[in-house]
Amino acid sequence: MSETENSKEYELSYLLAPEIAEEKLELETAELLKIISENGGEAIESNPPQKRWLAYHVKKQSQAYFGVIYFNTDKENISVIKKNILFNKNVLRFLIVNKFLKNTKPIIAAPLKTTDKTNPETIAPSFEQKLENILRG
Repeated sequence: MSETENSKEYELSYLLAPEIAEEKLELETAELLKIISENGGEAIESNPPQKRWLAYHVKKQSQAYFGVIYFNTDKENISVIKKNILFNKNVLRFLIVNKFLKNTKPIIAAPLKTTDKTNPETIAPSFEQKLENILRG
């Protein structure tokens, strides 16, 4: 298998500590990009982190900088990338997911109608019956 056939696209979502000065956010993002590239990954796109309120406290913080990086790498490199990100003290929390899984939509099936021919209440009314019920009021 060639290297490109084995490579998959991933998404790294991360929260950075809110104490980081806005001027240094680019350096933190560059550090994450460096971790990805040094461990066999290739960055595709990086969205700059933005300060957000959190739904719940993460490491005693109610705010954090949230950012996303899209990258390609082999499945074997993901565990090494995760280990290296864990050592970054400014990353409060992160998640790496396969981007393909993110774009899937759940299939919602309509409930099945069960009809019992012996019970007239479970038989779906015909169009004429519905119209007659409407006209009768």
